[in-house]
Amino acid sequence: MSKPLSSVRHFAHVHDDLPAFHAGYLVLTILVASLLNLGVFGLLIIAHMALDYVKYREHHGFSWRRTMEGMVRESLVDIALLGVGVVFAVYFHHTVGLASLSGLLRAEMTVVRAAGLLVPKAKILHDFLKVISHVRHYIDQVHPRHTLGWSRLDRFCFLTLALSVLLVVATPALMGVEASTVIRILQYELIPFRF
Repeated sequence: MSKPLSSVRHFAHVHDDLPAFHAGYLVLTILVASLLNLGVFGLLIIAHMALDYVKYREHHGFSWRRTMEGMVRESLVDIALLGVGVVFAVYFHHTVGLASLSGLLRAEMTVVRAAGLLVPKAKILHDFLKVISHVRHYIDQVHPRHTLGWSRLDRFCFLTLALSVLLVVATPALMGVEASTVIRILQYELIPFRF
């Protein structure tokens, strides 16, 4: 075996024990999350759900109903976080009344918007990379709460998602902006790879 291949193989075996690897991973995750829009993270969730379809329907042979339940369970937190990110993107956008304040308050709103978008993006990216890095193990394991009913966290995520949709739909009425403005913000945030 060649020296470079041997070094890469050794790194693959010990990378989880290196604090520098985890620090670099965190920095890269935050950097990527800050550079890409929410649409890219929506695509990651869709890819994760497609993998869940293969996992539950083809690998474990579950019925359609149980497959759909598994797909929702595996991605529910990420979907709820995406909804929260969309709410932050809309309500803290500079063209919407809440963020169209001046001076120091506007700068603070920009920081809040950045945090409100960065946290969901980083969590979604982290979850996706965790699944991809251990895909064989992930496919073999059924969600521990599968068919046991929805937990409090699951119900909270459903409520968060419903409130997010309601807030985005009600933005024109609540904030006094044109629906076309909200649509433009949503297009900018949700169409992947728009810069």
